[in-house]
Amino acid sequence: MNIDVKPSAVDGKSWSHLEPGRNGELEVLRTIAILMVLLQHLPMNLMFWPTPVTEPMVNLGTWCGVDLFFAVSGFVIARSLIPQLQGVRDVRRFAHITVTFWIRRAWRLWPSAWLWLALPLVLCLTFNNSHAYGSFVANWCMAMAGIANVANFYLIYHYGQPGGVGTAFAQWSLSLEEQFYFALPFAIFVFRRYLPALMGFLLFLAFYLVPFVFANNTRSGAIAAGVLLAIASRHRLYADCAPVFLNGSRLARICVVFGGVALLVSFGDWDWRIVSFIHGPIAIISGLMVWVASYNAGFLWRPGRSRQVMEIVAARTYSIYLVHIPVYAGMHEAWYRMDKTHPPAGLQIAAYFAIAALLIALFAELNHRLLERPLREHGKRVAQRYALRMREASV
Repeated sequence: MNIDVKPSAVDGKSWSHLEPGRNGELEVLRTIAILMVLLQHLPMNLMFWPTPVTEPMVNLGTWCGVDLFFAVSGFVIARSLIPQLQGVRDVRRFAHITVTFWIRRAWRLWPSAWLWLALPLVLCLTFNNSHAYGSFVANWCMAMAGIANVANFYLIYHYGQPGGVGTAFAQWSLSLEEQFYFALPFAIFVFRRYLPALMGFLLFLAFYLVPFVFANNTRSGAIAAGVLLAIASRHRLYADCAPVFLNGSRLARICVVFGGVALLVSFGDWDWRIVSFIHGPIAIISGLMVWVASYNAGFLWRPGRSRQVMEIVAARTYSIYLVHIPVYAGMHEAWYRMDKTHPPAGLQIAAYFAIAALLIALFAELNHRLLERPLREHGKRVAQRYALRMREASV
């Protein structure tokens, strides 16, 4: 696996997929993914009353937004980590690089996650007349599983059992990503040039594992697709395969974005308890969207005001993901306290949704500014100091 090639050119341009820095088009995909997740969780969380559209929304298939997240994460993390570990043979150097990587991820993710695991524990005791937050025991168990990064396995065990899982059920996907962050360095070090075969096998399994409870909460096909793209992006052929036909057609770009989302939703609408292969197409479609975005050359979404807005939202997607279910439950509880007998109706529904959106934006912004961003920068400094100490000790 050759990773040291220099960027190739297509039509005289050097594509930034081989360059360090933030990829604005991947950020667009993050925004699309979080909007899909917000929509998926509206029924039964924010919309607690029965409506003619509630049942169709439950089965809408926007849960595939997490697969899009997985594909983006697989690409971004592998593109950064593989060049650092490729060719490393010394176990001590491998350990130093891996621990440095883990330090950065831990400071980036854990403090915010722990905060939004702890707050529902307080709210389910103090602001829970409607039982929107679930029981204290359910939230406590889910919080412990989230802290241990095994929330996906806990949900498998707890599936269908009475008592629910509180408001932290979305932690399952975060646990799966943490497991990926833990396993990927070992996969790179152990499998070396056979890493593409391993990722290809995981992607292949997505077509054949019956996606019932276990497979649904451990699905890694989209992550594998992202890693495969990261591996491929280090080769000259990747630049030669750039979808340059999208450069001159706004309609084609619109079709790629909305067509890709429509395909994801349509496969996600299938009954995954019966149809065994839906995670495979979902992983492939997510990977294709990441492939188009990976060049950061305007193939998916050209720079402009709309992309600036989407990049701002994308920078806060982790915070939005953490806060949205507690906010949904809080809106349910607030309405219950105001009117125990009648759900929102007419203009009240518009106000109800608007307030929920504003609260998600507010709490996500506060979490991003006061916790996520400062601790991410602190984690970088901690990792740099650790790496420096390890280099000095090895001299």
